[in-house]
Amino acid sequence: MQGSEEHRAAEAGTVAALGGDSARAVYRDLLRFGPRSRSELTARLGLSAPTVTRVTRDLLDARRLHQLGAVVRAKGRPHEPLDIEENLGPRFIGVKVTADEIHAAVTTVRGNVLEELVLPVADTAPEAVIDAVLAPVRALAEAHPHLAGVGVSLGGPVADRRRVLSSYLLGWEREFDVATALETRLQLPVVVENDLVAMVNGLHWFGIGRSYRSFAVLTVGAGIGTGTVIDGRLIEGRNHVAGLTGRLPIGRWADGTPLPVREVASTDSILRRAHASAMLTADQGMDELRRLLANQDPDALEAARELARALAAAAAGLVATVDPEAIVLGGENVDLVRAVGPVFEDTLRGAISAAQQGLVVRVLSGDFDEWARGAAVIAIQEFVGVGS
Repeated sequence: MQGSEEHRAAEAGTVAALGGDSARAVYRDLLRFGPRSRSELTARLGLSAPTVTRVTRDLLDARRLHQLGAVVRAKGRPHEPLDIEENLGPRFIGVKVTADEIHAAVTTVRGNVLEELVLPVADTAPEAVIDAVLAPVRALAEAHPHLAGVGVSLGGPVADRRRVLSSYLLGWEREFDVATALETRLQLPVVVENDLVAMVNGLHWFGIGRSYRSFAVLTVGAGIGTGTVIDGRLIEGRNHVAGLTGRLPIGRWADGTPLPVREVASTDSILRRAHASAMLTADQGMDELRRLLANQDPDALEAARELARALAAAAAGLVATVDPEAIVLGGENVDLVRAVGPVFEDTLRGAISAAQQGLVVRVLSGDFDEWARGAAVIAIQEFVGVGS
């Protein structure tokens, strides 16, 4: 049975490569920025007119692109814009792995989600996670043919978009080549990335980040992370862990050492304080805290305010450092911040300069859909020939 499932997945992965560098450049520009004429592509990409003509003809013949209606201009010949073929184009699967669940989504080449699946994770050992990922990928591959790639994201540093170096949240202490393990079973290209990096790439390419040249993402949940896009480029740092450690200081401990944001805002730290104060009993967790919040319990509301203020302090540090156009707040515990209204934004605006008051604050849902979509986007990036 397993062999036949793997064969069907391989059959679905029959999408041909885009072609050479010029073809990828043309397709990528149309993918991200929408319809353009051949003359506009020539000017934007620095390619010769004959090259653009040849490349677009080949992409049209391969049904990668389609011609839109002519646009009449006041002078000169009408423009004949081209756009990618999304409806008949390749499909991609994105998988977000947590310690409890696998969130999988299949998307078009523009990252539009067509179907989602959520399955439980019983064992977080590397080999068990591979098996857990295979189940939804095979199901989605059977329902959505013409797959061009699979993206997988999880918490932890990743090398070369293939090897997970470690994962505190999954209990992985040694390096594990997730991409090769999955490619061997699926016979499809697989790319792996840190979950926050993947999500920020998804927002940057096809999400709310498209509206801004610079934005910073702050996520709150089991871990705390930040991701920053400046002048259209994701900042990863020398060790590719910029913003991923939760170590951004927001104050000081009693002994004067820096207080990292994760020690105040992560799920474990929130529950630790709630148990210590007897707001929650030892066997109660975030579900009970959310119930208390819904009932306007004063202690629960103060815990949420403390969380919102801690995140605002972290966001203020980002704003002071990189001066983004927007701050995007997300993660599975963002609903706790929303529960106390304007506390986050009021605290943030009180901590930044007058010149930065035009900062836009956006809040994502607490669902994992953006994370799974982001994982699909890193597979799309590999398909079109760019890494970030």
